[in-house]
Amino acid sequence: MDTVTDARKEMSKLYREARAGKIDIADASKLANILMLIGRMIEGCDFERRLDALEAAERP
Repeated sequence: MDTVTDARKEMSKLYREARAGKIDIADASKLANILMLIGRMIEGCDFERRLDALEAAERP
């Protein structure tokens, strides 16, 4: 899982499986929380990478 889109797709899959009764709702909730954390970490890394690129471009 490398992008927020990947995390979103996984969360959608998890939701469908929970709705279908394939996964316990409590377990799905815990896994969804983990996926949200992963998504935030990906966003943070992307932001940091972009900021580094901007700062590097400004250096003489």
